[in-house]
Amino acid sequence: MSKRFIGVDLEGGEARVVFLQMVAGKIKVDFKRQHYDSVEESRAVLQELLDGRTALTDRMVTALPARVGLFRRLHFPFREKRKIEAALPLSLSAQLPVSLEDKLVSYLPPRPCDNDYEVDTVVVNTLEVADLLEHFPDAEQNPGRIDIFPFALLPALGEQDGVLIYCRRVEVVVALVLQGRIEDYRLLPGTSEMRDEELFDFISQQVSQLEYAAEQEELPLWIMGAGVTDHLYAYLQQAGRIILPLAPEVFADNLSRDMAPAALLALAELRGNKVGQLNFRREEFAARGELQMMRPKLIVAAVLLLLVLFGGALTMHMSYMQKSAEQAELAEQVNRIFRQVIPTGVVVDIPLQMDRLRQQLQADVQMLGLDGRGVVAVLRELSAAVSADLRVELNDFNYSADETRIAGSAESFDAVNQIAEVLAARQLFQEVTITNARLASDNVRVDFEMRLAVATGR
Repeated sequence: MSKRFIGVDLEGGEARVVFLQMVAGKIKVDFKRQHYDSVEESRAVLQELLDGRTALTDRMVTALPARVGLFRRLHFPFREKRKIEAALPLSLSAQLPVSLEDKLVSYLPPRPCDNDYEVDTVVVNTLEVADLLEHFPDAEQNPGRIDIFPFALLPALGEQDGVLIYCRRVEVVVALVLQGRIEDYRLLPGTSEMRDEELFDFISQQVSQLEYAAEQEELPLWIMGAGVTDHLYAYLQQAGRIILPLAPEVFADNLSRDMAPAALLALAELRGNKVGQLNFRREEFAARGELQMMRPKLIVAAVLLLLVLFGGALTMHMSYMQKSAEQAELAEQVNRIFRQVIPTGVVVDIPLQMDRLRQQLQADVQMLGLDGRGVVAVLRELSAAVSADLRVELNDFNYSADETRIAGSAESFDAVNQIAEVLAARQLFQEVTITNARLASDNVRVDFEMRLAVATGR
């Protein structure tokens, strides 16, 4: 749903509401109005005119009458917002005949002027804002902005120069508008008993004075307000001034004079920038969005959610601890039953033990030479190679699967060679090598070392 801009004008027991809504690149306009007799009834009337509760994206604006505000144009040598807000109370106190206590101050953005900056400032009593908000059914949230006439109408009038004539039933405002800002204005309150001729004389006189002070002539007029009767409008037409239409690009010829203030309020909200407009919804009257209004409930909901999560986590932890205790108890029961059923003692892995015995037997078979090789076969060949006529003593016998190393002593070098030749002729050995042969310490016998490489193909 697209955003709606809602202008509300409350005057003389009548509520006038104008809706502006962007639809397919065009502005859709809707006018509504209804009378009320009391503040309580005005809430119900506005509730009905607004079609119930406003949406979060809606932007509603209304404005105070000009007579409740005090306007001053201040000059400062700086333009920073923080400095201006700090200096405003002192500057206003020096220019206003009343105290700033129980007052709300709003100002427009500073504009360069010679060597300093001009700041248009308006002061209103807090009671005026409170009384205005009493008419709205959802005062904490809407209206989102409260402006003041005639300043509230400026964004809708554009940058054209002219004189704004705004006649309410109880006041008349004549404002000189130059370059999109109010240069000066005149206010005549209590006009309900005045005749149209008297109002016309006042307006004509003020227009002339304002133009003369600004060195302007024959400026066009904007005319609006429920106080502009047909006779007064005819008088103004006969004055020979150009009367400008009110935002014809939006409202065409469908905008009546009494509905114009509400319509221009909505258009100003659509076109304007809140930073560059007056707003008396501040301090204790600051508008609260739906999220701000729901903040206490959200906080309570968040606390409850945290408590629920904490309670759930605690319950899960306690359940886990209970299940862990039960699992430990069951494991203990299983172990106890197992010890009762199975005799005590060392539990032996029978297949593993059998495999180890098999490997040991294989090693023993290989060592003993029951397969035609091994240490027994080597010893047999050695015994056959050593003749009974030879005096040989073996001191060392080192056997492995691939070779055998022997060491000993013989009576001569020839005996050593004879043993080597006989062993080399045996099929069991692939190669026989005399690795060492030397006279013993007694210079009689010969110490020798021999390597016997076992044939792999046998």
